[in-house]
Amino acid sequence: MSKSNNYGEQNEQKGSIFIGEGVTVTGSFSIPGRAVVNGTLNGELSADELLVGEQGRLVGKILARNADIHGQTNDTLTVSNHLVIRASGRVNGKASYGELEIERGGLVAGTIAPVDDKSRMSEPPVLTNILSHSSEDKDSFDAAESQ
Repeated sequence: MSKSNNYGEQNEQKGSIFIGEGVTVTGSFSIPGRAVVNGTLNGELSADELLVGEQGRLVGKILARNADIHGQTNDTLTVSNHLVIRASGRVNGKASYGELEIERGGLVAGTIAPVDDKSRMSEPPVLTNILSHSSEDKDSFDAAESQ
């Protein structure tokens, strides 16, 4: 007896998830294999491979080794290896990547930086006065400096 079914080859892969068009899911998902999103996912997703179809929409914190974006991501997208943003793809928010490929027409709105360049992904530094000394500290500093 054959293992074929009407769901397609994508559902045959162990450790994978397929979110169909018109389906909305909310929560935290850890997928060891491939995540295919043609519907809407709200929350957190961690996957080895991510494919966002043209009708797919992700909102939240997304982590993947490789990602192919035909649809839309919103919030934070971290791709440690290869990120491809297709002509129909939209990446909104903070995105980081190992390698980046954007087709003509693909859109990035927000902050984007390589994963190993963490300084570009963080908030701007807050400047504070870290050199406030008492008068005793100032006198001992002045004495040490004059020697």
